[in-house]
Amino acid sequence: MDSSAYKQTSTRRGYTYSYYVHGLEDGSKLAPILFLHGFPSTSQDWALQAQFFTGKGYPVIVPDLLGYGGTSSPDDARAYSTTRIAEDVIDVLDAKKVEKVILVAHDWGANIGSKLVNIAPERLQAVAFLCVGYFPPQPSFDYEQQMVQAKALLGSEMLGYWELLASDDGPGLCQQNIDSFYSLLFPQDPGLWVTDLAPRGKARQWIENNKQGEKAGFFTKETLQKHQDQLLRRGLRGPCNYYRAKILGYANEDEASKSIEPSSLGMNAHL
Repeated sequence: MDSSAYKQTSTRRGYTYSYYVHGLEDGSKLAPILFLHGFPSTSQDWALQAQFFTGKGYPVIVPDLLGYGGTSSPDDARAYSTTRIAEDVIDVLDAKKVEKVILVAHDWGANIGSKLVNIAPERLQAVAFLCVGYFPPQPSFDYEQQMVQAKALLGSEMLGYWELLASDDGPGLCQQNIDSFYSLLFPQDPGLWVTDLAPRGKARQWIENNKQGEKAGFFTKETLQKHQDQLLRRGLRGPCNYYRAKILGYANEDEASKSIEPSSLGMNAHL
């Protein structure tokens, strides 16, 4: 996306957010589309979608979320409560005087988008969650309990890689062996997630040994380098802090005090 179309704003929490914006000044009667990325991504991952929808006359807003790209990347994991990040996103909308958006969110972006459903449903005309669905408030989130439940229901621990990403040395380790990291997160064979990402300890073993696998075919050498450059612009500490905040329960209090279920708002809980 055109770097000249990026703007910056300061949020109530004092963080600087960088975001791509297009078409807001064109007088379109269509609601702007707000795209929220996940891990490990940046606003640039939405470039083709932004191009498509602006071509259909939709204004778009595509922020780099906290920890990514041109946006602030605090080291303290307490800053990464997704409820608080949702409030940051509202500050971005307010900066552009946007009252209502169509939300399209992926992965951790879907978690943040879910918090927008909870705390600011009046700002949403429609929502679409990709890869994962709506996240209800989890004021009592317990990682160990989630692992037990996943094993019982699905036969796999599912979230074992969270421990690597949430650890003190995990971000640096992944950055040091970035090609190994990419071959695990973006494999040509997604079966690798079952054998070497989901089980406890396997992701650390893969990255520590700098193991390599065939990367997904949608990457060319050029697009892979560009993706890595964007992701590593501020390092991996910020992106990994989403996992650290969740595992350590830093988000629980916010989800208990600020979030409400969409059913109480007359909204479909299976968004």
